[in-house]
Amino acid sequence: MSTNRDGLQPVSRILEAALRASGVNERLAGRAPLLHWSEIVGAEIAAHVHAIDLADGVLVLDADHGAWRQELTMLAPEIVGKFNARFGEGTVSQLQFRQGARPTGSKPLATPRGRKRETGR
Repeated sequence: MSTNRDGLQPVSRILEAALRASGVNERLAGRAPLLHWSEIVGAEIAAHVHAIDLADGVLVLDADHGAWRQELTMLAPEIVGKFNARFGEGTVSQLQFRQGARPTGSKPLATPRGRKRETGR
């Protein structure tokens, strides 16, 4: 690694070395297929199901409705095959849906039966 005559290095070179040493570059490279989610599944599915994470072949998804989770469960072999054809065998081995509550501020999917949704009050 060369330095200028004052012993200073460009910040970009320092950051690049730090990212390489910490393993962040490899982690980012492993998540790169997430950027192609909408291309692989299409705009309609991507509007309702988001790819959240990819680690050890497990593609973690978040769906806005149970019907979309069911749909993707049926399409899983096709989706896994498309990822592996594009990024290499073993890139994705299974789909998994994120568990837990929806983020604060998200809209409810439906109102409970028998109760009117109050708006503007």
